[in-house]
Formats: sequence, C-alpha cells, structure tokens
Amino acid sequence: MSEPDPPPVAAPVASTPEPAVAAPSVVAVRDLRKTYETPSHQVVALDGVTLSIPAGRFMAIMGASGSGKSTLLHVVGGLTPPTSGTLLVEGNDLARMSDRARTVFRRRRLGIIFQDFNLLPTLSAEENVALPMIMDRKPAEETRRRAREMLSLVHLEHRADHRPDALSGGEQQRVAIARALLNDPAIILADEPTGNLDSRQSLEIWRLMRRVCQEQGKTILMVTHEAHGAAFADEVVVLRDGRIVGTLAPGGSGDASPVAAGYQELAT
Repeated sequence: MSEPDPPPVAAPVASTPEPAVAAPSVVAVRDLRKTYETPSHQVVALDGVTLSIPAGRFMAIMGASGSGKSTLLHVVGGLTPPTSGTLLVEGNDLARMSDRARTVFRRRRLGIIFQDFNLLPTLSAEENVALPMIMDRKPAEETRRRAREMLSLVHLEHRADHRPDALSGGEQQRVAIARALLNDPAIILADEPTGNLDSRQSLEIWRLMRRVCQEQGKTILMVTHEAHGAAFADEVVVLRDGRIVGTLAPGGSGDASPVAAGYQELAT
C-alpha cells in the first residue's frame, strides 16, 4: 500500500519591509515671503521660501550678505513677522499668536544663540543660564539644578560662579548654548554663533553643536558664512536673493572643502 502524498508545502511569502517613518517636522515653511517698504522702493528679503526641518536635524543656512539668511532665522524665531506664506513651529502658527503668546512660546520652546552672546554682565554664568526658568518663576532648587546640568553639558560647571567678563569669548558662547538648552527647546536657532570668536574657539563651538544634535537629539538651525561651520551640519541650504538655490549634504562630516566648493557653485 503506497504512502499518501505529503501535503503541499506553501511557497514562502516574501515579506515587505516596513517603510521608514520620517521624523516629524519641527519647522514647516511654505512659500514664505518677507518684504520691507522704503520711501523709494520695496525690498524683498524672502521670496517664496519652502523648507522643512525634521526633528533631530542640524541644518545650516549659507548665503551672501543680503541673501535673506538672517531674515529667515528671525522669522522662524518669531522675532519678525512674515509678509505672507505659512510658518509652523511644532504645529504652531507663530504669525497668528499675540505678541505676548509669541514671546512666551519663544522663551519656552525656542533656544536662541546670538553672535554677541547676550549675557547679562552683572550675573554669574549659572544665573545667566537660569534666566528663562527664573522668568517663568520655576522653583529655585529645580532652576539651580537644571542650570548646573546644562553647564556640565558644555563642560563649564567649574566656571558657574564667574561673570561674563571673567570668561573667554568661547566660554561665554558655551554659556549661551547652555541657556538655549535649559528649557529642552523644540529647536535651537543660532545666528552666526562664532562671528566674534577666533578659529580655535569657533571649532569648539561647532563641535559642541554637533554633539548636542547627536547626543541630545536637538534640532538646530544655524546661519553661518563659514564653510568650516556649515560642514558640521547634516544639510546646508543656500540662499540667494531671498530664494533657496540649492542644498548641500555634508552629513556632519566637518569637511569644509566640498561645502566651500558647492557653495561657490550655487551662490554665484
């Protein structure tokens, strides 16, 4: 008596890999325009900029003087209202907020780093870092602990009691970065953060910002004219006459040569 045929073996079904989930956009800009009226003519600072910045991305903006790069940063930071277009930060339309609501949002959800540090000369490093929480009337012990944590992150805990005039330019900017990180912001906006620093101090700041992005998962938008600084970003957006003319992808390598060459090709 013959053995019954074995049951048919089903053919293996090829599995389809799950599509990668894109990081949500912290900043979404669409057809953004900013114009200024003068007695003789209209100045177009931004001319239809569309841009998306995913969470955890370090993006640099480069462009010649007058290209609109600082204007774009100021609009994203709620410091300057757009003339038209859409701007969402964490889904919030800053243009529709009242001045007070925008100020509170900026203090709590945006970390801003200026070229000239913007530290109060009569306060210690720790007190300068703590200012956003002091203004929000957070408990003193919580504020002190958090400020110390941020100073430790930028390797300045040993300078906590020093006032700005006792700190080097690089140390002052590291205090400003610690202050920008204090409230765990959605995005850090840096406007020429190394403009007042020498080459050694500038390199320290760029490396620190790269580390903040990688280790803290922070989203950073930095305006710079330095290819060496832009090379530490994941992506470089090049502006000319208020428009995006191209992008570069250094991937945080720190290699300035391809960034400089690519910028020259796009910006001229």
